[in-house]
Formats: sequence, structure tokens, C-alpha cells
Amino acid sequence: MRKKVLILFFIALVLGILAFLFTKEDIHIRLYIYNPLKQALESKDINIKVTRLEKYFVKEKIYKETINKLISYSDNNIYHLPIPKGTKVLNISVKNNIAYVDFSDELRKNHPGGSLGEMLTVYSIVDTLTEFPEIKKVQILISGAVVETLVGHIDLTSPLDRDLSLVK
Repeated sequence: MRKKVLILFFIALVLGILAFLFTKEDIHIRLYIYNPLKQALESKDINIKVTRLEKYFVKEKIYKETINKLISYSDNNIYHLPIPKGTKVLNISVKNNIAYVDFSDELRKNHPGGSLGEMLTVYSIVDTLTEFPEIKKVQILISGAVVETLVGHIDLTSPLDRDLSLVK
């Protein structure tokens, strides 16, 4: 009898922990999106739903969802800025407070060009991810590789610091 009670207690405990970890809740994130009237970035506060498991233990999923939201805002404006049409996030990892964000080649090949356009793209990504306190710098990768630049204007060979100078 005692053994059955212990087993039932253990099962209830495990189910309670699982229910807690897989409950979804809203978290607040800040994106830096393109404002065509100002030809600059602006902050946009949104909420996304994540499980407590993701919030506390698997944050890379939150980072990826954040960049996917940035991509969807870009897809909804006629300029497809700051992220070019067709761009996909392949992977995001964080090591030593540096986010390594791996994008599909569309980030580079569909980019409209120009120094301002490249700055808007790069710093929308960097400024958005550095909103997370555990991320201090961002390294942008294309198809798993470090690239010199997207379209010839910004050095992407090393991780970039937050820069809010394009935010109006």
C-alpha cells in the first residue's frame, strides 16, 4: 500500500512539473523595425507566447522567434526592410554573451544594397537581440560562415556591439 502511494505521489509530482514547464505565457520583446517615413529604425514592443521551459532553459527558441517576428514585420512593408524578402533564420546560439545568428543566403542576395540599407539591416538584428540582457554582441553568419560584409559597407568579420544611432 505504501509503495502505491509513493508511486502515485511521484507520478503526480512529475505531471505537475511537466504542466508547469509546458504552460505558455506572454513575454515582452522589443524589435527594431524600419520606419520608411524617417528612413530609420524605430522600436516596436510586442509580446510572444513561449513555454516556461523555453523561457528558463531553451532561450535560443525565443531568440529565433524574435528574429522571425522581425522578418515578418519586414515582409509586411513594401520595401522589405530591414530584412530582405525570403530570408530565413537557420540557427541561433549564444556563447560568452555573443549571439551567433545564422541566416540563409537571401539576407545577402536579396538585399537592396546601399550603405543605409545595410546599416538598417545589420543594426535591426543587433539592436533587437541585444535587448536580451544576456546578449552583449551579435555575430551575423550566412549559411554557417562568417562573411566580410552583406553588400560592401559594414565589416561583419567580428561580433558587433549595440548601436542605437539609427533609431529615431
